[in-house]
Amino acid sequence: MLNADTTLQVSAETRQRIFAAAEDLNYTKKKTHPKTAAGKVAVLEWYSQAAEMDDLYYRNIRFGVENALSNADFDIVRSFSDQQLPETDGLTGIIALGKYSPDQLAAFAATKLPVVVVDQDTLSAGISCVTTDFVAPLRQILQLFIDQKQTKIGMLAGQEETTDHQLLADPRTEILTTLLQAHSLYNEHFIFTGPFTIDSGYQLMNDAIKTLGSSLPTAFFIANDTLAIGAIKALQEHHVAIPDRVSVIGFNDLAVGRYLSPSLSTVHVATTEMGQQAVRVLQSQLDGTTSVPVNLKLSSQLILRQSNQH
Repeated sequence: MLNADTTLQVSAETRQRIFAAAEDLNYTKKKTHPKTAAGKVAVLEWYSQAAEMDDLYYRNIRFGVENALSNADFDIVRSFSDQQLPETDGLTGIIALGKYSPDQLAAFAATKLPVVVVDQDTLSAGISCVTTDFVAPLRQILQLFIDQKQTKIGMLAGQEETTDHQLLADPRTEILTTLLQAHSLYNEHFIFTGPFTIDSGYQLMNDAIKTLGSSLPTAFFIANDTLAIGAIKALQEHHVAIPDRVSVIGFNDLAVGRYLSPSLSTVHVATTEMGQQAVRVLQSQLDGTTSVPVNLKLSSQLILRQSNQH
């Protein structure tokens, strides 16, 4: 088991290797067969390669994309955000992982190639996409907290920006805020927002503990597991018992969360399948099966472990 107290006491490089190893234990790479001339697809990653290693959510999506492309005999051109985009000459299509600004989406559309974006609803921009469901699991989490008689519910919300520095709103924040308001449980002072990193989760929970004192919520939804790892460390350093004093539920179901102490309750997102489905959507555009942009939304599942009261 990984104790959350140790995750920040190693170098970033070592931490990335540990997290990557935990993910790889739960990932089996499929064997591929020799490629034919099916075409060449650019896989664009909005993170740098180093950043991807520190947030393995997109790494798993990329694995799903690349395995499905290889199994369908496509050549792959990989590009990270800190690299130049590949030349479109000779490309069959583009699969873009992550979040993009209107200008960036317009640039994708201008290539006149089939494009699929994974993890952002781009339907209004006329671009097909694969996304995950946020509403159902957040409703389930809130109902679970209510059933457990939790009346002080907080959130560590994530904040992101595109590579051209456009700030992005996280739908999870908007959805949970609406749900809390509907149950007269919303308190703006219980919402803390920062980047989707371990260090940010640690700092945000420290801020919550110091600012709220005895009014600290008894339950927190945390917008992803990376934030949750840092938050658990902060709670443990302040001797706040999990889950007896504070229940914690994350999002994404990174494999490392299973090895924390306490193990992390979370929402499982079918990251590998998101990548695989993106390839299928691209193929449907190439063979003419799909003639209009689509949003393929995958379901997600609440996984209860030790960090939440049972």
